[in-house]
Amino acid sequence: MDWNQMISLLGCTNAIVFASVLFLTKINTRANLFLGLLILSLGLNLALSMVLSLGLYDKYPLLHLLPFGVGYGLGPLIYLYVHELTSSKKPNYYHLLFFIGDYPHSLYHLIMGRNSENGLHEFLDKFGFFALLILFYYLWRSRRLIKEHQSDIRNKLSNIDNQTLNWLKQLLLLFIGSIPIFLIMWIIIITIGLEFNDRVLGYAYITFAIFWLGIGGVRQHQLLNKSKNQTTKNTIAKTPLLEERIEKLIHLMEVEKLYLYPDLDIRLLESKLALNAKQISEILNNGIGKNFYKFINEYRVEEFKEKVKSSSKLTLFGVAMESGFNSKATFQRVFKEITGMKPSEFVKTYQNGEFGN
Repeated sequence: MDWNQMISLLGCTNAIVFASVLFLTKINTRANLFLGLLILSLGLNLALSMVLSLGLYDKYPLLHLLPFGVGYGLGPLIYLYVHELTSSKKPNYYHLLFFIGDYPHSLYHLIMGRNSENGLHEFLDKFGFFALLILFYYLWRSRRLIKEHQSDIRNKLSNIDNQTLNWLKQLLLLFIGSIPIFLIMWIIIITIGLEFNDRVLGYAYITFAIFWLGIGGVRQHQLLNKSKNQTTKNTIAKTPLLEERIEKLIHLMEVEKLYLYPDLDIRLLESKLALNAKQISEILNNGIGKNFYKFINEYRVEEFKEKVKSSSKLTLFGVAMESGFNSKATFQRVFKEITGMKPSEFVKTYQNGEFGN
């Protein structure tokens, strides 16, 4: 067994293990179905290399009917995975029809044999370029979904650390990085030819992708999906009703100090104000001019500033925890976003008397 076969076997084994775990995971059930299929698809590409290198197509021609060549379906699976995590809308499964894109090539070899070379075969080889275009298109659509979700989540949560979508960003970067690699391999294959035992780097990349996707998918937490009712961003006049609702919201912050709850989200305000999430977001965006994330964290930052002035026993993080923050990283990032300086810089400036007492 050469390096090509060993790497391919390792990747196929990882694909089966991780896909099985994802299919059995209790959270993100439908999203994990798409991710598991994506991982299995990459594993099938490696299995194809083993079938070719072992000459199994010549011995068992009906293997051409198995879905080894699934490059056209990778983009749609990525998109459907992202869609399931970020949107409440039901996905359109017609995207999966791209999986049949490689079957004309397989059927050609089933009918004509592996050694047949003519104009049709040359066309089918070059047609594989569209798999990269399809992948790029769906990566672009996935990125749009992530941007929409990132904007929407700030209208619902005050602590977005568990909703930052860094995993999804990394997933897209992984596949964006794969496009030039496989484009170069495709050009080499159709121009000067590339034997399957010369593709070890490409198979190593796929094996790494399988492992990385599997680990990331298993660790993926449940995301708060985007609501079906989108909040308008147009500024509207402050009516008496809107003014009344703004006063009630501010009362919850300044009197009841709900912002001190680290995991405060818009669902708690729904019960307190007897309004739905869309109505609360309209109050914040149109009445106050801030999203939920900024509105709540500004109160936390001001609470921190006041506590720093009156407390000398607690550490900065201790004060931050008492102000509604639940992690040091979140606190430092939010404080810098809102004030333009680090917490330590604020404390030093205050101690020097630049803010007054």
